[in-house]
Order: sequence, then C-alpha cells, then structure tokens
Amino acid sequence: MFNPKLHPASPSPQYAAAGDFLRVFCVFMIGWYHIWQQSWLTPALHLGGLTLDFYPWVRAGYMFVDLMLLLSGFLIYLPWANGNPPSTRDYLHRRARRILPGYWLAILVMLVFAVTAPDFDRPGLLAKDVGVHLAFIHNLFRFSYTQTRLNAVLWTLAVEVQFYLLLPALAPVFKRHPLLCWGAMTGAALSFRTLWTARMPDTTMFVNRLPNMLDLYANGMLAAHLYARLAQKKDRRALVAALGTLLCGLGAWGVLHIVRQQALSYGDYEALRLGQLTRRLPLGLCGAAFLLGGSLSFAPVRRALSNRVLRFLGGASFSFYIWHQWLAVRLKQWRIPPYRAAADPNQAWEMPWQLHYTLLCFAAALLLAVLIHRFIERPVARWMDQQ
Repeated sequence: MFNPKLHPASPSPQYAAAGDFLRVFCVFMIGWYHIWQQSWLTPALHLGGLTLDFYPWVRAGYMFVDLMLLLSGFLIYLPWANGNPPSTRDYLHRRARRILPGYWLAILVMLVFAVTAPDFDRPGLLAKDVGVHLAFIHNLFRFSYTQTRLNAVLWTLAVEVQFYLLLPALAPVFKRHPLLCWGAMTGAALSFRTLWTARMPDTTMFVNRLPNMLDLYANGMLAAHLYARLAQKKDRRALVAALGTLLCGLGAWGVLHIVRQQALSYGDYEALRLGQLTRRLPLGLCGAAFLLGGSLSFAPVRRALSNRVLRFLGGASFSFYIWHQWLAVRLKQWRIPPYRAAADPNQAWEMPWQLHYTLLCFAAALLLAVLIHRFIERPVARWMDQQ
C-alpha cells in the first residue's frame, strides 16, 4: 500500500540524490588508500569485542576512481537526458569554472615546490611536464604521468577533460539511440582492453587511458537516461521506489564485493592492473545500479544519501582529491607529526605515529580543501561567470 510518509514526492529528474553519497564515499576511500600507502596503519576499528576490518576495500581503494568517472558521465549527460541540453559554450564554461580554478592553483603551488626541491636539475623537462598538464594530455607521457614532479593523481583530470570535449557531439546521438551508443562505447572499451592493452607486456601507460574507460562513462550516461524517465513516473511511484531501493542495495553489495575480490587477487603490479581491467565493466554496472536505484528510492533513503553534510563535503571533494596525496607525502617528509625512526616510520610500525599521522592527513586535507573551495574556487567561478 502506498505510504505518503515514505515518499512524499517523486525525486527531481534534474538532481540525483545518490550522487552526493557516491562522490564523497569514493573520494574518501581513494584518500584512505593513498594515506594508507604512507602510514601502513591497519585499516580496522576495534569496538569492544567487535572488529570492523576495512583492509580489502582500502587496499584496492584505487578502484573507486572508476566510479568517480561513472558519476561524472551521469551528471554531465543528465541535462541532455532531461531534454534541456546546454549550448556547447555554456557546457564548456560550466566545466571550466568547476575544475580550472582549483587545478591551476594546484599546478602553481606544486610547480613552486618542484623548482625549489634540492634535486631539481631538469628545468626543460619540468616545463614540458607543466605544459602537457595545462593541455590535459599528461596521462599520455611517462614523464608527466608516472614520473611527474607535480602530482600523480592529476591523471584523472586528463581523462575527464578529454571526455568533456567529446560529450557535446556524443550526447545528442546518445539521446536518440541510448542502447546503441551504450553498446558501441562498451564494445569499444572492451575491445581496447582485451585486444590492445591486456596483450602488452607492460600496461602501465595504457590502463588509465580514455578508450579503456569509455564503458564507465557509457554506464553513467545510460543510468542518467533511465533516471530522467523513471523519476517522472508519479503514477507508479511506489513500485519505482521499491525497485529503486532494492537496486540500490544490490548495487552497493556488488561494488563492495568486486573491490574486495580485487584486493584478494595477489600478484605483481601487472596482474593487479589486469584484474582491474577485467573487473571494470561489472564494477561500473554495479555503480550505475547504486546511483540509479538510490536516486529513485524511498524518501528516507534519498535523505540518507543526500543531506547538508554530504553536500558540504561534496563541494570540497574536488580539492580534497587533488591535494590529499601530495599533502600526505609532504607531511611525512616534514616529519609532521614527529617520529622516532630514522626514515619510513611506517615500515617500523611505529605507533602512535601511524594513527596520529593518518588522522592528521585526513584533517589537514579536508581543512585545506574547504578553504580552497570557499576562498579560491567559488570566488574565481563567480568572476568567470561575470566575464
């Protein structure tokens, strides 16, 4: 029987509640993974006689980058799915105001640190590194990807911007032929992964290139396409909400199960990368199920997935993602907090340094992200709107 208290109104087709939770959760898990790489603090909580072991999901935390790209595909295609496509100029302006202020600041600060480092001796190479970063093609070259003097996590911005440039031409076609386009994008990604990347003796430079990730964007776009239609079905709201809640739960379980399986797959880096490539499509499908189902679910579920706290953290998530690893490495180099070991206190399992360092990394990165969002990103974005 329909209970109006559970779902007083249909979700807005223009806003996906589950996106707030997914963004914050993925960025948090990626941050935890990178900080854990520096601290080696066992990712577990001990509550009385109960132990909550998060090790598998932290150890494979890099997998959550895939879901961030999926979410991006969902959100940027949603206006087309709703029949309100922006002009190409407005679309590119919105993308630029979202990423360029924080990105340019990061490049500038990290450039200063790179130039003033004691071992700085190749200004020409650094100039090329900065140049390809500004052109968002830095994931195509080893010197600016695995060997960059700036920030290794910025490779995701290269993939994102490359896809941003494709979307104005792709979105209208996807709107008219969603299943055909989804199949073509997914088929292209699978072909590139299996026929090209997986056959390489070293996949380092190809595992995180746009062709290998087209199915993630396709899954996000198809989920947005379905959401725009199902969110408007007020006459079948109870059924849609029930199925959405079920789909949300199944999607969440699938994501956690796949990431856990990746963490339990032992081998060298090449084996791990191949495992990531193999699991990318099912992970994307489960992520899309969570995003679609959660955004269509009963009102209490939607409120849990989108509230003031999550929206506040989501606003600062971009800067948190950019800065957390770079800041964690610097804090360790600066011996903040201080440690007794001559070097690498994580390898000495030095406590309580591991705990204090982990908490400080999260707190410092979040504080810095909030300040940058409040005093850099938002003011510059407003200035860009006035131009």
